[in-house]
Amino acid sequence: MFDLQQERSALGFASVLGLVLGTATAAYGFSETDLEKLQATGACPGCDLEQVSLTDANLRGANLEGANLRDADLKLIDLSEANLKGADLRGAEIEKADLSGADMTAAVLQGADLEKIDMIGTDLTAVNLAWADLEDANLTEARLVGTDLRNANLRRANLDESFISNAQLDRADMERVSLRKAVLGDSSLEAANLKRANLRNATLDGADFRNAILNRAALQGAVIAHSVFADADLRLAVLRGAVVSDAEGLMQAQLDEACGDAETRLPEGLTIPAC
Repeated sequence: MFDLQQERSALGFASVLGLVLGTATAAYGFSETDLEKLQATGACPGCDLEQVSLTDANLRGANLEGANLRDADLKLIDLSEANLKGADLRGAEIEKADLSGADMTAAVLQGADLEKIDMIGTDLTAVNLAWADLEDANLTEARLVGTDLRNANLRRANLDESFISNAQLDRADMERVSLRKAVLGDSSLEAANLKRANLRNATLDGADFRNAILNRAALQGAVIAHSVFADADLRLAVLRGAVVSDAEGLMQAQLDEACGDAETRLPEGLTIPAC
C-alpha cells in the first residue's frame, strides 16, 4: 500500500514534487499531468516521466508499471516494494536508492547508474541491465532469471544467496563480487572478470566460465556441476572442499596454479596442490 507518511510527511514530499512541477519546462520529456497523478495517488502505470527529478522522494509501494522513466533523476529514492514491471529506466540515475522487494520484471535499465543501490530480494527476472553500473550494489537474495548483465559493472556487489538462472553475464566486471551461497545455474559468464570473487558455498550448475578470470577467487565449499571452465584463469583460486568432479574443460595446468585440499573433488585423473 502506498504511504507517503512513511519516513517523511506528505507535505514534505508534495514540496519536493511541487518544486519539480514549478521548474519544469518544455525541455523536459515528462508529463506534468502524470507527475501530478503520481503525487496524488502514488500510482501512475504507463505514465510519461522521462527526465523527471524525484531525488530522495518516498515512493514506497508505488505502481509505475510500464512507466517511461528514461534519464530520470532518482537518486536516493525509496521505491521499495514498488511495481516497476516493464518500466523503461534506460540511462536513469538511481544511485543509493532503495528498490528492495520491488517487482522489476522485464524492466529496461540498460546503461542506468545503480551504484550503491539496495535491491534486496528484488525480482529482476528478464531485466535488461546491460552496461549498467551496479558497483557496490546490494542484491542479496535477489532473483535474476533471464537477466541481461552483459558488460555490467558489478564490482564489489553483494549477491549473497541470490538466485541466478539463464542469465547473461558475459564480460561483466565482477571483481570482488560476493556470491556466497548463491545459486548460479545455466548462465553465461564468458570472459567475465571474477578476480577475488567470493563464491564460497555457491551452487554452480551448468554455468559457462570460458575465458573468465577467477584469479584469487574463493570457491571453498562450492558445488560445481556441469559448468565449463575451458581457458578460465584459476591462478591462486582456492578450491578447498569444493566439488568440481563434474566440471568440464578443466585442465591440469589450470589446477596447478590453484589450490585445494583432501576434500576437493576433481574430475578423474586431475590433481590440485594443497593450500
